[in-house]
Amino acid sequence: MDAPDLLDRLGLDLSLRAVIGRWLSDARYAADREALVAALRRAVDGDDTARAELLDAFDGPLPIGTGGRRGACGPGTNRMNVAVLRETAQGLANAMKAEGVPMEAAVVFDTRKDSEPFARAVSDQLAACGVNVLLVNEPRPTPLLSHIVRARGFGAGVVISASHNPPGDNGIKIYGPDGAQVLGRRDAALMAAITAAMEAPLVSTGSPAGTVTVLEGDAIAEVDEPYLGWVRAQATCGDLSDAALRVAYSPLHGVGESSVVPVLASMGVEVHVVEAQRPDGGVFGTVESANPESPAALDLARKLADEVDADLVIANDPDADRVGALAKDGGEWTFIDGNRLAVIMLDHVMRHVEPTPASWVLTTLCTSPLIGALARERGVEAVDDLLVGFKHHAGMMEEQPQRHLEFATEEAHGYLRGDDVHDKDGAVASVMLCEAAAIAKREGRSVFDQLRDVWARLGYHKETTANLYALGGVGKEAIATLVETWRADPPSRFGSLAVASFVDRKPGQQTGSVTRDLPGNVLVFELEAEGAAACRLVVRPSGTEPKAKLYALARSTEPTPAARLAAVQAEIDAIVEAVLGDARARAEAIMKPILEGRA
Repeated sequence: MDAPDLLDRLGLDLSLRAVIGRWLSDARYAADREALVAALRRAVDGDDTARAELLDAFDGPLPIGTGGRRGACGPGTNRMNVAVLRETAQGLANAMKAEGVPMEAAVVFDTRKDSEPFARAVSDQLAACGVNVLLVNEPRPTPLLSHIVRARGFGAGVVISASHNPPGDNGIKIYGPDGAQVLGRRDAALMAAITAAMEAPLVSTGSPAGTVTVLEGDAIAEVDEPYLGWVRAQATCGDLSDAALRVAYSPLHGVGESSVVPVLASMGVEVHVVEAQRPDGGVFGTVESANPESPAALDLARKLADEVDADLVIANDPDADRVGALAKDGGEWTFIDGNRLAVIMLDHVMRHVEPTPASWVLTTLCTSPLIGALARERGVEAVDDLLVGFKHHAGMMEEQPQRHLEFATEEAHGYLRGDDVHDKDGAVASVMLCEAAAIAKREGRSVFDQLRDVWARLGYHKETTANLYALGGVGKEAIATLVETWRADPPSRFGSLAVASFVDRKPGQQTGSVTRDLPGNVLVFELEAEGAAACRLVVRPSGTEPKAKLYALARSTEPTPAARLAAVQAEIDAIVEAVLGDARARAEAIMKPILEGRA
């Protein structure tokens, strides 16, 4: 049975049939035709999973979310494949022309199995459209791309990566001339250009109007050395050799060894790399999820730390823009969540730099309020109501280039210091964390002692996130229904706490800042707590994964010295558990009928 006959037997609506028919006949989709025909055969043979996968694969264009486009690899408009990437590249080139930015771009890729050919396809299509491309032809960190774009005055940049997504996924992160992931009007213009490119003939790569310059081997030092020098310059304490800090490090099968290890070694840190978690062709064979937010991802690094008697465990996600860590507390290895890592790093920075009137700190409304409190304690301005995604931090940096970024963070283990990269940076984060750990070691203390010092001054804080996964098109509907239900009829309480105020960020804000005032699909509930306590609940769909996210952020509003810590901790932790538990139960009750097909 040939492909048209297979398509006839599926009983699809006319518009979907036309799209799939085009993928079966148009030469631009030839690379994925064999896989598509195989999927059609499985669906025709009664495989319900194959049919559902096929419908999802063609469920509209793969959207631009937080930082670009990402998803499962395979044939279809809603999948990552050569055709979708060529259309994306052509859309990017057209958007660059329309904006009038330099027709030059850098392309970087990570260690996933499809990343190198995808990077080459994007580079070739950009060149066909008149863009001069600098392709770094070995896996490299995402922040390096931002540094290249800014240092060389390029009009755009591309990273082929899906960060910590499952091995079958890949993605494309698109950066503007500011070295930041696209945002606001640029984001909207780019999506419109990509959508138009999907319907237009692709420019032939046979006689490119632009060029592709490939950096490989020793030539990659042209971009590596300036970037690594900049990372090293973000240190605040100089050489750490006298602390004899020993670190167990994992790149989680990604690119971080090219940035983190040389910088830490240059600072006098002894680094031991988890051999089994070096790149493995994109299999990610030692972890269920290559996500440094997950304590399980650091298991092998913790084992190595015991073997080498390390002081600290550090891991990056596969594109090395985020960091996770373990340190010992009372002799036991303890995972440090993203908020507490941020507090440790910022407290270290604030104690070792002399802020100026140009200094500022940037963070999100989902991140610990301790970040803003620590900055203001030192008289540093803090913008702490940004939407999630480091492109918003970068947007603020672009709005006020005269300012100096002392620190930026979001709770999902993303951190930055300095002005020459406009994205989170796992190498810079590793520098700040190692400095804090080295100073603590010199003093016979731990970074957890440092954290308790902060609580003693500014109050105990606890933040926890719940993730409600919902897959496929029906999952998108369930998540959207949850948010719209609470938007239209906000709950009056969560757990035992009444809602004191409710803010819907969908209309945007009126602060006078283009970035801070951007609309976001985010709901914010401030809750009334008894005594010296406060709590916030934030609800939003994830921009990169099929899930709704619920954040509970509770705190003591009074200093919490050691003598009171146990009692206050029990109180605040109980608030977080009750609020998040109730919010999760209510959310699941709204989503469940849709997920089970009874809506």
